[in-house]
Amino acid sequence: MTLGVAARTLGLNRRNRIGPVGLDAQIGDLTDRWQLTIQARDPEGAARFLSDDYALVILQPQPAVVRRDEWLRMLPDYVVSGYSVEERIVEAGGDLCTVFQRVDQTALVKGVERSGIFILVDVWVRDADAWRVWRRHSTPLSAGAAPRA
Repeated sequence: MTLGVAARTLGLNRRNRIGPVGLDAQIGDLTDRWQLTIQARDPEGAARFLSDDYALVILQPQPAVVRRDEWLRMLPDYVVSGYSVEERIVEAGGDLCTVFQRVDQTALVKGVERSGIFILVDVWVRDADAWRVWRRHSTPLSAGAAPRA
């Protein structure tokens, strides 16, 4: 499913929209809810969306792998002041789903500017009781190096 909504801002009540009720829509909704916990800088809430072996993988401008515990420790210092999804493609099959997004973000991480257009690829896996994010691949098209905890 492709959801091409230019500059759609998270935080809107998506339940008022009429749309598909399938797995694609469910994963899209989970993605939005996870993003809201990131914007709220809520490690406990965000942890509920993550698999035990979650990692943020960055290849550009410097390769980095940020494991779950480190990512959750950094979350209180991840200040997002603007976030919009420019394009989203959700693909679902079996126990694996991918969410490809182009997002425009205005943010500071540990005081370092992390604003710009990003290509995000989230890999969701079905856990015993819920869908969880296993990996997020983040490619900033214009941001500098990512800070570490």
